[in-house]
Amino acid sequence: MRYLLYLDAALAALGAAMSLCISYVCLVYVLYRDAAPEMRSGLHPVLVVAACCLALALVAGAAAYGLWRRRAWHWAAQAALAAFLPCAFLAIHAELAA
Repeated sequence: MRYLLYLDAALAALGAAMSLCISYVCLVYVLYRDAAPEMRSGLHPVLVVAACCLALALVAGAAAYGLWRRRAWHWAAQAALAAFLPCAFLAIHAELAA
């Protein structure tokens, strides 16, 4: 169980770090959206990626907290994280492939 907690905490930290970095990119896109037409059309995929990373941080953080505090709902949180990961991957892949 300890390794699952480490994995959940690592995924939460990864999601938080990525959402902070990509949120900065979103800020740059918003500030310079009138400078070039590519900036305006490229904002939506960056927002989707930032939202997916933030959701990863929240879901993995909830799973890690439930496992760390031995809450009764920790297996439901693990299942939610396991279901979220492929959905987030597919959403990001579809957005960036378009």
